[in-house]
Amino acid sequence: MRKVLDNVRANWLPLLTRFLPALVFLVVTIIGLGMSFSIYRASEVERRAKFEIVAGDAVDRIVSRFHQHMSLLEATKAFFEATDGMVDRDAFRTYVDGLDTEGRYDGIQGIGFARMIYTGNEANAENMIARFYGENIEIWPETDQDFRAAIVLLEPEDERNRAAIGYDMYSDPARREAMAVAFANDTPRASGPVQLVQEITSQKQTGFLLYLPFKIDGGPNDAEGNLPLSGFIYAPFRAGDLYAAVMDDEPASPVAIEAYDQDVPDTLLFKSASFDRELADNTLAITSEVDIAGRTWVMKMTPSAAFKKAAFDITPFVVGSVALLLAVALSLAAQWQIRALAAAREVQRVTQKSLQERELMLQEMKHRIKNSIARMLAIARQTAHHADTLDQFMESYAARLQAMSTAQDVLTRSRWQRADLRELLSKELDQVFGDADTHYQVSGPAVELEEKATQAFSLTFHELATNALKYGGMADNGGSLDVSWFYDGTGSQRKLRLFWREHGPAPVSKPERKGFGTRLIDANIIGELQGTIERHYRENGLTVEIKVPNPADPQTRRTRWRRRRRAKDGTVYNG
Repeated sequence: MRKVLDNVRANWLPLLTRFLPALVFLVVTIIGLGMSFSIYRASEVERRAKFEIVAGDAVDRIVSRFHQHMSLLEATKAFFEATDGMVDRDAFRTYVDGLDTEGRYDGIQGIGFARMIYTGNEANAENMIARFYGENIEIWPETDQDFRAAIVLLEPEDERNRAAIGYDMYSDPARREAMAVAFANDTPRASGPVQLVQEITSQKQTGFLLYLPFKIDGGPNDAEGNLPLSGFIYAPFRAGDLYAAVMDDEPASPVAIEAYDQDVPDTLLFKSASFDRELADNTLAITSEVDIAGRTWVMKMTPSAAFKKAAFDITPFVVGSVALLLAVALSLAAQWQIRALAAAREVQRVTQKSLQERELMLQEMKHRIKNSIARMLAIARQTAHHADTLDQFMESYAARLQAMSTAQDVLTRSRWQRADLRELLSKELDQVFGDADTHYQVSGPAVELEEKATQAFSLTFHELATNALKYGGMADNGGSLDVSWFYDGTGSQRKLRLFWREHGPAPVSKPERKGFGTRLIDANIIGELQGTIERHYRENGLTVEIKVPNPADPQTRRTRWRRRRRAKDGTVYNG
């Protein structure tokens, strides 16, 4: 069980720690957006309910205004019936002026009477026009129908209405259909959309007419063989003016409307100026059908900008914004906690590493003291072998000890100084072998080493030279050493390749185990410099090939610092 927990802690805990802030942000954001969406949906339902109310109110306004106009025609019919159809124009003008259609009943163009006559008896209608208006106006236009319905009276008198006097409405199919139904059923009837003859200006509107039949049996015209005095009390309407009069009444209705007759859908009765723009909000669009004196009007309604502004609910956006800020705050808090934990772990790691480095330093000191003693003994033997007198021996021996001190100075330079590879190698070889130049050769281009590479290469050269002196090709007289280096590759792929070739009279075999010196070399080249090292044991000596990234490249130094090796107990330096 403990092994399973350790495995989970090692594999899943770093992954969870890495993605925890993002997970916290995602969860809190989803919850907040879900709440915002729920509130938004509720507000949309409320908005639609409100719009249905205002849309119904707009329809009721139009229908109510139309019924008011219809009541005017009913009152006018009663006025005609009270005089048995013998209406005087002055009395009719006074009657219409008292209704104040222009002030109180905007949308209606006027109230008039159309006389029904047989085709060919136009003189009866023309005589009435002459009696009412004092002008000779012929009935127009030409017709192929058996009957005519000529406008003989229309008030209030203005330029538009004056243009309609004498017009035969029965000659137009749309008007004729409405009059036929109204006359047959003795009920009010609206016509389909038409263009009124009153449209004498460039700004024309779609119109319609409302007809109320009027009949008097046995009237004065019966003796002449004509129809009884009959016809239609009627009212012409400009649909756009009617709509504007209704919708502009205070309080103004926040609805954009497009209306058309169901039987003539291609001809609009009226349309709000903002309807096309508002139609994009189709989630609130409502279509309503109403009966207008036997005609079915279809009204498409969408909310106006005023309704949207009044019904806009900012609550969902506030909730969403608060949720987003909360998600950011919690994710940042989680990230800060993770960083604090990581900092604590880093302190622990640095502490452990310091202890390991201290242990390494102690091991290295012990090893270097042993090697120094061995080197000093070897130098003493070689110096004594080549010295003829004691004074010559003391002079040479003191000089070589000074070379060891100089090499140590190279290793302890300031962090940001550079060291020349050839100089470092030469000092280490002089320290170990003395100044017998015939024993070794070095060749290669100028290479500057940064501080970490200087330390790594100095230890490496020291160990290689010491091993060569103790066990390799330089252990016996007649041995030699050849060290060369060069750059391989370009740019980020550029690497330094160094060859350490020992030549001796006896073959060299691979040791059975790695000593501290070998491990120290591997740690420096592989661990510190992220390089590679290969050893080839040959009949005539040892060849070592070292390959490391460009040790003088600043980017390489930064990469090494980021990827610094984490030493573990007993895995790198075990003496």
